[in-house]
Amino acid sequence: MNHPTFSRRRTFRFLAFCLAFFSLLQVARSQRPSVLFLNIDDWNDWNSVIKGHPQAITPNLEHFAARSVTFTRAICSSPVCFPSRTSLFSGLHPSRTGAKSNPNGGKSWRSYVPDAVTLPKHLSAQGWKSVGIGKNFHNGDRAEFDQYTRRDNEPKPIPKTYRNINASGRWGVATVPTTEMPDYVSVSKGIKALKSNPDSLFLSLGIYKPHVPWVVPQEYFDRNPLESLLMPEHREDDLEDLPERFKLMAHNEAKFGPGYHDKLEASGYDREKVQAYLACVSFADEQVGRILDAWYTSPHAEKGYVVLWSDHGYQLSEKEGWSKMKPWYDSSRVNLMIAGPGLAEGVFCDKAVSLQDLYPTLVELLEIPPPPQALDGNSLVPLLKNPKSEWDKPVLMSSEADGIRYDVVLSNDYRMTRFATGETELYQLDSDPHEFTNLADKPEYAEVIAKLSRHLSIKHPNANKEGWLEAEDLPHQSSSDYGQRGNFHYPKKREPASGGTVVCADLRKGEGSYIEFVVQIEKAGEYELSVVLSAQGACSLSTSAVIDDVKQADSAYPMKELVNIEKSKAGVLELVSAGTVSFDQAGLHLLRFSSKVKKQILKIDRIQLRKQ
Repeated sequence: MNHPTFSRRRTFRFLAFCLAFFSLLQVARSQRPSVLFLNIDDWNDWNSVIKGHPQAITPNLEHFAARSVTFTRAICSSPVCFPSRTSLFSGLHPSRTGAKSNPNGGKSWRSYVPDAVTLPKHLSAQGWKSVGIGKNFHNGDRAEFDQYTRRDNEPKPIPKTYRNINASGRWGVATVPTTEMPDYVSVSKGIKALKSNPDSLFLSLGIYKPHVPWVVPQEYFDRNPLESLLMPEHREDDLEDLPERFKLMAHNEAKFGPGYHDKLEASGYDREKVQAYLACVSFADEQVGRILDAWYTSPHAEKGYVVLWSDHGYQLSEKEGWSKMKPWYDSSRVNLMIAGPGLAEGVFCDKAVSLQDLYPTLVELLEIPPPPQALDGNSLVPLLKNPKSEWDKPVLMSSEADGIRYDVVLSNDYRMTRFATGETELYQLDSDPHEFTNLADKPEYAEVIAKLSRHLSIKHPNANKEGWLEAEDLPHQSSSDYGQRGNFHYPKKREPASGGTVVCADLRKGEGSYIEFVVQIEKAGEYELSVVLSAQGACSLSTSAVIDDVKQADSAYPMKELVNIEKSKAGVLELVSAGTVSFDQAGLHLLRFSSKVKKQILKIDRIQLRKQ
């Protein structure tokens, strides 16, 4: 039996140990550098730092540039909100996860990266308090942060000032003062979070403007009067040196319909849209200034880091294009500025980098172990300490728009786009910053294209000895005709699929909606064609050689029909033979699965092309 005095002493020693341990833990936590992770939605290079538009008024960003490393050649991993933010916060590139576009029919970003430990989750596990405010992820923020506060609802515009052309064409004067704007309120909450969390903090603050609707108080419109407004530089023949599918993507007809750019010009709305966007840029800059002022007067600034980024770029008439989703620099270029102790200050870095690099950068800066998933991207710490360091690491952007799957590769000197159907463009950015001259067809640039092509995710793999090709390995894209935008596809783990994965095509926009695969036919001749798939309803399989014709991206394009496929047994993958198919020429060919019902999901496992 223990003596009572001895038991009390042991208890006291244990309590003293616990107090000491928690005290050390608290000290360790307070010594970890805080991070302000500041993101601005839809903000392209229109600011007075990287000078994308000469009339952008952004003094607060200029002040921050004096403290930071500004990356002048940074792009996103996909030029639209959903995939860009999913890849950044998960550390997984869209080409790996399949999250490459916005039309996802309610399918969450988490479904594409089910096992990934996101950046705020990882920092929280390492001892930081993670606080999210406003838009960070593309919905589903609350589960990823220790504490989360959503963005307030957008204010109503003054009716007589309001334009409502479409989802990407809404602007007007706000009915509320600046202090009642949702972003102003979000920043006020961010300032409060800095003050109320003295220990290690990961504050991820989203500023929504200049995302549509472009509704801000009149004072911001007044800074850029219409009569003195400068439109983006353009050339009348800008699209003439591009393959036909590029012209379709420039006009974004699946979203806006034919002739959208011409209609805007005729109505004068093009100038109003530019004015409204610049007004929102000025408003966003003021909110950036408010949170940075609070940061640099707080204890967090001594040891902490600020990472400022925008999720993608935006086009406002360049190449007759509007909105995001496109491969060109105006749509893919982002703001990226990083400041903190031990890093260079007030300098510009012109090396090619990506938002995909942020997760591994913070892992190294904060000296923490990496998350369980293998991260894509490169740590930027060497460039943050010496922006002139040798750096030859081309970065990849992957996306799909208007039924066109494409990759972009950015190097220190060039930006190249490659479509799944093989079309290519190339620009030398220093001599041609507006990308007016496509160099892809010039023989002297063949070596440059070959070098950049090594970084593409789009491949046209060879079949195995039995002629089988895994569907998930083949480039594929789904129909997105005007009025049918909303079909989409995604990879899904499934047994007993041959590679453990099927390509699911959610064809929800009516009969004729399709998913197509781009295959390389090495030699002309006859092939036995079979597929393994599951169909919820009837569909057809047809084919055509790839040609430079914009109409080929339309569901009504005439193709050679090979076989009609009946509805499968529920959930069962079935082998379907299309018999002998004659390919008259070598090269890239389309294999298109078109739905014959209003709505269904196709699950495609693999395709067999066996030479006879």
